Amino acid sequence: MNSGQETNHTKGKKVELIIQQLQSLPTLPSVAARLLQITVNTRTQAQEVVELIKSDQSLASKIIRLTTRADKGIRPGSVSLSKAVVMLGFDAIRNAVLSIKVFETLGGVSTTSEGHFKREEFWKHSLAAACAARMLISEIDPEVDPEEAFVCGLLHDMGKVALDACLPRSFSRVVQIAESSLANIADVEKKVLGIDHTVAGKRLAEKWQLPLSILESVWLHHHSPQSLPEAVRHRSIVRTVYLADLLVREQRIGYSGNHYFGEKAVTVAKELGCSPETIDRIARELREEISERANMLGLDEIEPDDLYHEALLDANQELGKLNAQLQEQNQILAMRSCYLNLLSELGTGLTAGQSVVEVCTLLSELWQKHIGCKLCAVYAAAPEEGIIEGALKAQREVKPSVFLVDRTDDPEAVHRPQPLSTTEGFSIQMPGEEHLWFFEQVAPQFELNRTLTMPLPYSGQTIGAVVWQPSDEKPDYQEEIREIQSFAASAALAIRQAQKQEQQVHLCEQMAETNRVLQEAQRELLQKRSLAAVGEMACGAAHEINNPLAIIVGRSQFLATSEEEEDRKTMLQAISRQGQVIADIISDLMEFAKPSIPQPHSVTIENLLEQVIASQKALAQENQVILEVKTEGNLPAIFVDPGQIRTAVEELVANAVDSYEGKGGTVVLSARYDELTSEVMLEVTDHGIGMDAETLGKAMDPFFSAKKAGRNRGLGLSHSMRYIESNGGHLRLFSDAGKGTIARVILPVSQIAAADNVVVS
Repeated sequence: MNSGQETNHTKGKKVELIIQQLQSLPTLPSVAARLLQITVNTRTQAQEVVELIKSDQSLASKIIRLTTRADKGIRPGSVSLSKAVVMLGFDAIRNAVLSIKVFETLGGVSTTSEGHFKREEFWKHSLAAACAARMLISEIDPEVDPEEAFVCGLLHDMGKVALDACLPRSFSRVVQIAESSLANIADVEKKVLGIDHTVAGKRLAEKWQLPLSILESVWLHHHSPQSLPEAVRHRSIVRTVYLADLLVREQRIGYSGNHYFGEKAVTVAKELGCSPETIDRIARELREEISERANMLGLDEIEPDDLYHEALLDANQELGKLNAQLQEQNQILAMRSCYLNLLSELGTGLTAGQSVVEVCTLLSELWQKHIGCKLCAVYAAAPEEGIIEGALKAQREVKPSVFLVDRTDDPEAVHRPQPLSTTEGFSIQMPGEEHLWFFEQVAPQFELNRTLTMPLPYSGQTIGAVVWQPSDEKPDYQEEIREIQSFAASAALAIRQAQKQEQQVHLCEQMAETNRVLQEAQRELLQKRSLAAVGEMACGAAHEINNPLAIIVGRSQFLATSEEEEDRKTMLQAISRQGQVIADIISDLMEFAKPSIPQPHSVTIENLLEQVIASQKALAQENQVILEVKTEGNLPAIFVDPGQIRTAVEELVANAVDSYEGKGGTVVLSARYDELTSEVMLEVTDHGIGMDAETLGKAMDPFFSAKKAGRNRGLGLSHSMRYIESNGGHLRLFSDAGKGTIARVILPVSQIAAADNVVVS
């Protein structure tokens, strides 16, 4: 196995460790869980649903309020809960309860958040997407229940709340980076955390056993309608949520963290059969719908901390009852029957889709419960890898703690799967040298002279172990060795099965991510092919025109020198001048078609900006424009061709100056270093006339100019982009008509400065 594969696998295991922290979130309330079960049963009576909802007075009042909305035509106070259930129907009741309870379980609006993630604004965005999806679905697929589309829209970003709850500091940094770089928050999550909110939300939806339509919307809502896999069951709902999210972000309602707009809502709507008039109508009606639904959900009334405390209190009380029952059992009878119960509970506790850590957690809980030990740990070694993961359960802890040890750099210290000595080689022993890493790195609280270990055998190899510290001074397990061996074999089988399932899940998620990346790559490839074709055409045309043009210019100059009549001489000189203009255009075409090969070396940003300011100073003064330079701290050197990059930035500055149309203003050249990507970001900002969406989309096309014909050749930005990309950089434009433009140039850091972490000034 090569190092790249080991690195990917290690990263995957670390991602799984993050996912395990999702287990700290509370489970779905019993009312919602029970309602999901009975409302899908055709034999369920309405009275059963009524009685279940009555157990939650707050929920009952919200259901009644839902029926008295304006579009129902019913006066407040005139409807009972029984009548409300009959009027709305089981599907609407199920979706309404699910929306309310999941909102409450995820904490609602957090008023005490210390990070950059704004809970209130996030829920505004989620509620807006839900309302938009509810209104859109009737246009896209009238056969889908609008309330089902609503709950899918409400929960599509639930993974963000889950990450914020489990990793508040890390997720706060993700939000900060996404805001500062105007990036897609999912891409930043992958870089910083190794996992994005779509996968986190998918795992949480699986844990809560939410309907498939919600799970697919949570997981795949960033996939455009064209790239959605055919295997998706609820394609129309997922597409609708995608469009709703895009529309709400365009309307700037709430906070989503996604600053990337790959396409416009009107364009997507047209592909899904919605007219621009429909999108405009929904956009106008959206805010009123949000206000009405916000009151129903109680956005400003829920306190999430109370729900978390209640969930933890219930878990403590339940565990206390189990421990009390265990202590009351007869010790002798328990020892003789515990192994049968142990295997039975293991079979019941195992479910499809459990991770290796979840299986180890279950095993440690069961072993401690049945054997009665102070400390218990179960770990598993990944096949042919230096990754070890498991769970450690202390007697006084509510839940086991999980651990992951990466020993890929020191494989000799890892207890790798080893063949058993004989078919009867199973035994319980004191810890050996192969276990020392465990006590040093994971559990130093174990007393080695009182600790026991047993292997977990699978197919003639040891794939893990159970380590525990008995409560008794000298326990004797000799009479129970066969029963213990049966448990060890079952535990090893469960771990191996979980390892195989994890591999399948990773492959599925990788395929989904690859599909998205492939779509983006295809789009970029198409653009580059188009530019290459235009370049080849321009090069051929320039070559064919250049020879006859040289003759025209030369002959006209010769005739002008020998002509005595002033009018004819003036005419010949004009021909010569215009021929030279054509020659300049041809030179530009040749440079665009086949730009010079970059000659990169280390260049400081400060010197580059000084040269640009000096070259554009006269143009700025002529147009009454002030040029300002702002840099953040010490900037590392960039590794580029200084001439090409200077020319590209000069073109950007010239465009910025020109945007003021001679009325005067300020153009700011700013630069900062992004440590996360090891790139320097240079921006040219103006507050001139700006560009509308159509002009912005064509701004870097060759020969395109927003000015009237004859005012500009339309090659400036194309040249800039070619130069920047040929030097390993990227050029992006952000603009609003009447507000101005930001031209962002991202350039690679000098190879020497990046390797030595040296700032070149």
